[in-house]
Amino acid sequence: MLQLEKGKYFGIQNKAIHLDNLIVTDTEYTYDKVDWHTHENPYFTFLLTGNMQETNKKESYECNAGTLLFHNWQDAHCNVKHPGYTRGFHIELEQDFFERYQLPLSRIEGSLKLDNPVLKLLFRNMYMETKYTADIELLIIRESLFKVFGFLTGEKCRETARQPAWVKKIKEVLNDADAATLSWDVLAAIAQVHPVHLSRSFPTYFNTTVGDYLKKQRINQAAVLLAKADVSLTQIGYECGFADQSHFIRSFKQAFGVTPLQYRKIITAR
Repeated sequence: MLQLEKGKYFGIQNKAIHLDNLIVTDTEYTYDKVDWHTHENPYFTFLLTGNMQETNKKESYECNAGTLLFHNWQDAHCNVKHPGYTRGFHIELEQDFFERYQLPLSRIEGSLKLDNPVLKLLFRNMYMETKYTADIELLIIRESLFKVFGFLTGEKCRETARQPAWVKKIKEVLNDADAATLSWDVLAAIAQVHPVHLSRSFPTYFNTTVGDYLKKQRINQAAVLLAKADVSLTQIGYECGFADQSHFIRSFKQAFGVTPLQYRKIITAR
């Protein structure tokens, strides 16, 4: 089976940045089909635009813009790219990264599809750091990755602990494309628990508050839609549950440091 060398992916590299023991790449996927393969190092893929299907030894993922995946180095997988322009942002981590910071890579096996909007927002911000910052700030990238691995190892502990039935219900609903427009009362009704109990218990299982989770979900969904040039800002703001256009622009700029229009120019540039 083919093993790709560090920093290598199937496609055209728009940008490759080597930051000590991290390799950051922006790659346009040009192969319609990629056979089974592995990579030299663990890495994250954040799909910026397009659609594809990825299959590993356990399952298949239908991936679209905004999908976040983690692959450990031994994870074999294959890909089928759907028609259209498809591009991914990768952060590859060499073994020294895990040894230097004593991060438990062994706890995170195989391939993971990461749906939590907190993690997606971190990766979208890391991507933006490589686009509109003149000198790539290693400190910011590294700090964000510490947060990601802190969340992932905590998530593993939460998964092994006994969880109430409502947690699974809420996870399924929150990962749906329409979650950005959910209301507090609807969530409490779905969980079938008292709103006060939901508010108090939610951070234990989701590592953030309900309000912050939905806020990040709205921002991530808006960023996905901004990659589509034929969708207006007014429509995006409405579909993602923002009160009005100014609320949308203000919230987006607070999250990414740029306006929605500026982001659209960055994400659609080839």
